[in-house]
Amino acid sequence: MAVLLLWPRALKHVSLSGYLWLFPLVAGISWFTTITILLVRWLALGQPRYPGQVNPDVPFISDIAAFTFKPVFVTGCTVTGVTFAGTMFAVHHVRYARAFYGLVDDVAWRQNTSVFAMVAGLAAAVLLFFLSLFDTVDAHARHQLLLMGTFGGLGLSAVLTAAVWWDQTWGPAKFSGLRRWCLVNTGLMACQVVIGLSFVVLMYSGRYRPAGFLEWTLTYLGSFWLLTFIGYTRFRNGIDSQTPDGTERQPLLA
Repeated sequence: MAVLLLWPRALKHVSLSGYLWLFPLVAGISWFTTITILLVRWLALGQPRYPGQVNPDVPFISDIAAFTFKPVFVTGCTVTGVTFAGTMFAVHHVRYARAFYGLVDDVAWRQNTSVFAMVAGLAAAVLLFFLSLFDTVDAHARHQLLLMGTFGGLGLSAVLTAAVWWDQTWGPAKFSGLRRWCLVNTGLMACQVVIGLSFVVLMYSGRYRPAGFLEWTLTYLGSFWLLTFIGYTRFRNGIDSQTPDGTERQPLLA
């Protein structure tokens, strides 16, 4: 237990600038831009059907990225992966940093969960990079494993992060404006989990048409989910006035 709590304890004392919100901003914009470029490119080419494409209506993201604009896909995945890993660190850092929310008396299981969420996020970022590299026609099996691994890491980090912040989502409001960000983030996370599981089931059952639409829906939702973390890492003011030292700061004479 002491080993698992070492990293969250270190987080409480790390002094960082007030620009952590740039991580989710860049991650969300980068991912949204990457998949939009691929989609617009496919539409501009007259909606071609790629070799090996199993979805009759809309290709999977990997179908487009494997044949056109692969450098764009690799670059976009790299930027998104790096900034996503930074986002996971930032979101869990601000919870314990005294300069932000300063929840230093958090229960042990939440601190441990923060560690696992960051590790899962880092794993997802690394797998996303390799997914973009091996997005080729001759590496289908490897691509499938990397895709499932990336989705698994993303899903795990999302669920664990929501669990850590659950007290701020439904508990007493301690920070003005934080709850609405937590609610939106948790709602998007729940939608992504449902869509992601449905996508996996449809993929492995051979129902590629609905799976293709779910993949595009899932990826676009993911970009908005990333952007909601801006609210966690930027809006840290407005602490509830019912603080222990609130009266101590009042002047003796009015």
